[in-house]
Amino acid sequence: MNLEPTHVSAEIEGARGQQAQPGWVDRLVELHVLAENGDTAAAAEAGIWIASDGEARRVWEDVARTCDQLRAAQQIE
Repeated sequence: MNLEPTHVSAEIEGARGQQAQPGWVDRLVELHVLAENGDTAAAAEAGIWIASDGEARRVWEDVARTCDQLRAAQQIE
């Protein structure tokens, strides 16, 4: 599996069957990284966003799965 950022973004976009808007996807990924590193404001913002937007919630879950895969791959190395 190619986990290069551009490849992962393409997979997320492809999984939707449409071209995602890179700006909002980038912002969602940024919020995910910040939230995972303890930023409560980012976590709150993301929580509100994904609670009201099903597409954002699906992308958030894709990002979370990708992060889990990266962590697992790092543990193997």
